[in-house]
Amino acid sequence: MPESNFPFDECLLKHFVRYKGWLPSCKRRLKAIQSDPKKARRLRYFTFCAVGAVDVLMLDVANVIRRSASDRFDTVVFFDKSEELVLETKKRIPGAIGFTGDFTDVVLLEDPNEELVVDSADPLSPPADSQDKRATRQRQATLGMRQAYIQEFPFDIINLDLQDFLFRPKDPMPGKIVNALRRILEWQKRTRKIDGKGKIMEVDEFCLMFTTQVGPPVLGEDYREMLISSLDRNIARDTSLGDVLYSRTGHRDGQSLYNSDFAQFFKVSVPKALLAVLLEEDWYADPKDGLKLFEFDRDFKGGTYKMLHFVLTVKRQNPKKTNRSPGVVPAEAIDAYAEMAKAVFTNDAIVVSDETIAPLKAELEKNFTEIKARRKKYYPFA
Repeated sequence: MPESNFPFDECLLKHFVRYKGWLPSCKRRLKAIQSDPKKARRLRYFTFCAVGAVDVLMLDVANVIRRSASDRFDTVVFFDKSEELVLETKKRIPGAIGFTGDFTDVVLLEDPNEELVVDSADPLSPPADSQDKRATRQRQATLGMRQAYIQEFPFDIINLDLQDFLFRPKDPMPGKIVNALRRILEWQKRTRKIDGKGKIMEVDEFCLMFTTQVGPPVLGEDYREMLISSLDRNIARDTSLGDVLYSRTGHRDGQSLYNSDFAQFFKVSVPKALLAVLLEEDWYADPKDGLKLFEFDRDFKGGTYKMLHFVLTVKRQNPKKTNRSPGVVPAEAIDAYAEMAKAVFTNDAIVVSDETIAPLKAELEKNFTEIKARRKKYYPFA
């Protein structure tokens, strides 16, 4: 990300995305999980909330995230870069579960015991065939933390607000973030006990929020070819998509669009890639709720850069892959993928600007005031 002193927590453009994009989807998810009184429970939320925890506190103010009987945010899980940042965040959302480190590196760390549930083993103990050296113990500590993170799955809402390039320079194909997303989608299939009463939680539907920076301006050849080929395959399967793309952008194929308008190319090709990852991992995006895409520009020392925020509902394929013949994808998932892909070609992003938010500015500022007051309630020194 470009260097910036931008006050991210105070940005009304970003808060418009939270308030008009994230919040309605989170409310729908809460309503869905509480629709059956026998299965009703508190919502589980994973996020990159940063120290200010604006998104968590927004959901708290809206009574979407509900604290425990002892007033703890124990259904909120988050990541941050350092232990200091995690501790500062937990002061503002007490009881939340924080993990430390580079998220993608932790998620992608290879663990031969990943399939095992480790409850009693000491994660700091080095393997029997390894010397008890500092590097070994650090790796074991990270593996222990990673196992603890995995055991927090599944979630009702996953907010991957990474504020980074999806396809980072020098990342091997298909990119660390794509591979981390694949792991997360696998862990979302887990079950877990909740509320200490033996109730089992399993999700067949969840809300996914995903943030990426548009770019880098010059994609590596492998990423460029991957995205162009994906677009062109869709157009070849459904020739009407070429007409749809032309009416929106003036171009009928991926290469031409990439050469002339990288931002538009990115806004079409990246959601398409996201839909494909969901489908291959035994999930699919639900066309009923559609794909909401927001964009806005942010200033930094060298100019501006563009942020994209995706919001969608993800559903488990039925029957599950483990109950299907090899190579078979349910017709419902295939039809949903085709419908969502067409929507990606047809619908442009909602451009969030000062003009966009002007009619809602007072409402957004009021919500910010409520969030700050709630933060002071939990941590008076904030």
